[in-house]
Parts: sequence; structure tokens; C-alpha cells
Amino acid sequence: MMNNTEATNITNSTSSPQFREPFRNTLIAIYSIVLLAGSTGLTVMMSILKTNIRSLTTTVFLNLMVAHFLFLLTVPFRIYYYVSQKWHLPHALCKMVSAMIHIHMYMVFVIYAIVLTLRFLQYYKKTQRTEFYRRLHAMCASACLWSILLVVMLPTVLSQYGHKEKDQDTDHCFNFDDVLSVKGIYALNMTLSIFIAVVSFVLTCFQTIVLCSLLRKHGASSRFQQEFWVQMKNLCFVFIMLICLVPYHLFRIHYLNETTKPHEINEVFLAITALTCCDMLTFTGKGMCHMC
Repeated sequence: MMNNTEATNITNSTSSPQFREPFRNTLIAIYSIVLLAGSTGLTVMMSILKTNIRSLTTTVFLNLMVAHFLFLLTVPFRIYYYVSQKWHLPHALCKMVSAMIHIHMYMVFVIYAIVLTLRFLQYYKKTQRTEFYRRLHAMCASACLWSILLVVMLPTVLSQYGHKEKDQDTDHCFNFDDVLSVKGIYALNMTLSIFIAVVSFVLTCFQTIVLCSLLRKHGASSRFQQEFWVQMKNLCFVFIMLICLVPYHLFRIHYLNETTKPHEINEVFLAITALTCCDMLTFTGKGMCHMC
């Protein structure tokens, strides 16, 4: 009788929906927007991007496009899962899809931080060198960045997440919360969330100071200054960081300390980070492509 009860509980936990209807519909809607808007933005950006990859900004944007492209390849799998609420694909693919959204999020943050930092340094005349003197330098810099993320981070995520028997649920996916109880992984997640939130707010403060400085210097004629519009373009990065990335990491700090983890809410905040794929539509607006 006890064995039958245990078997029934296992069957019920496996077959029960992982997401309630409002959360499931929200996730489907967000990822559908990400897939459509992200694919459109990449297509348009590829058609207008200049071919001079020696420009540091252009190199950074190319890396951003690659990050978006690789992540968008995994979005249909997420939509499939949230629609069917069943995962009938290999468990390794589940971990890969789950890892890619985090890799994409960190990659986007690093690229945004690099662009904003370079713009601030240019504004304060700390650096005049915004090009790689050789194309090889640009390729090596990109290779180093991707090596850190794909060669170091991806294998770590795939080896650590979902290795427990409980996590290897053949029907459910994207739920590896048990591993967060490991002290090292908990500390890493907490450190990354605090770091990203703090750096984002610091960059926002710098951007505000720069814009206020330009407004005080040029007054009503600021909109006729090229530097003003360069900083307004930077403001797009800041807004995307504050709207898409920071909320997730602020919630993540609370989420990591919760005994009963609100997994559905966490997934919605995580999905919002994917909206950074829509940034290409912003940059392909009139005059935005000159950033590259």
C-alpha cells in the first residue's frame, strides 16, 4: 500500500502542470514577442551594419548580434514547453536551453557595460583609441570574450545543474532550484546579482551626470550638439538595463533567500531579460545605426 501511495504521488507530481495559466500565458506572450521582434531586429541590423569591423563599437555590436542569434535559436523550445507543459526532448537539451538564457543575459550585460564605459571615457577624453589597428585584434578580443562564456561558463552550468535524480524529470524542464542550496552556487548567484545591480545603477548615475553636464554647458542648443545625441543613444542602453536586467537581479536576491521559492514569478522576471533582444529595433531607428 505504501509503495502504491508513493507511486501515485510521483505520478501526480510528474503530470501536474508546472505553471498556472496566467503565468504560462505571460511566458508564451513574452517569448513570442522576443522571437518575432528579435529576429526582425537582427535581420534589419545585418542589412545596415557597416563592414568596418576594425571599429571597436562595431565589433561590440557584432558580438551582441551573435549573442542574440544564439539565444533566439533556443526560444522556440521554450515556447513549445510552455504551450504543451511537457518536455519530451532529451534532458541535455533542456539544460542547454536553460543555460543559454543566462549566458545571453550576462553577455548582454557585459557588452552594454563595455559600450557605456567606452562612451564615458571618450566624453572625459581619457581615451582616443576607439579602433583596433588590426582586424586580428578585434577577432582575438571577441574570441576571448566568447571563450570565457562558452568554454568556461556553459560546461560549468551543464555539469552542475540538473545532475540530481530529482531534477531529471522527463516531463518538466527549467526547474533546477535544488542546486541553489549548494553554498558555492548560492554565493555565486548572489554575488552576480548584487554586482550587476550595483554596476547598472553606477552606470546610470554616470549617464545622468554626463547629460546634466551637457545641458548646463549648451543649454537649449544641446540638441544641436553631436555629443548630446551620442549620450542619448547611450541612454537607450541604460533604459534597457534598468527595465530588462535589473528587476530580475533585484528579485533574484530575494528569491535566493526564500525557503519556498516562487518559481513561476522567477521565470517571468527571467523572461523579461530576454526582451533585450528587441534592442536592435531601437538601434535601427533613424540615426541609431550611426552608432556603429
